[in-house]
Amino acid sequence: MQIDFVRLATPDTMTRDAYRELCWGLNLPETSAGYGLLCGHHTDGRLGTAVLDDVEYARLLAQSGGGVVVPAEKAVARIDDWPDLRPSAASVWD
Repeated sequence: MQIDFVRLATPDTMTRDAYRELCWGLNLPETSAGYGLLCGHHTDGRLGTAVLDDVEYARLLAQSGGGVVVPAEKAVARIDDWPDLRPSAASVWD
């Protein structure tokens, strides 16, 4: 997957309800550290998100300028879409 951008999904970067909804949708526990989301495209053009439980690693990736290969074992979940993390979104999964 080609990473287009990195977002942090943490209790500090999202509303409490949005963070809970994201964790529920990913079937992951709520943690105080949160998750890093690597949003990109598969080779066939489909959207995809790899979820990391290492937020600091995700921060480094966001600052790297691209071209970094992330080992598959770093992802704790994968989805075939991008969650909507805009504060104005009615749902993370819209």
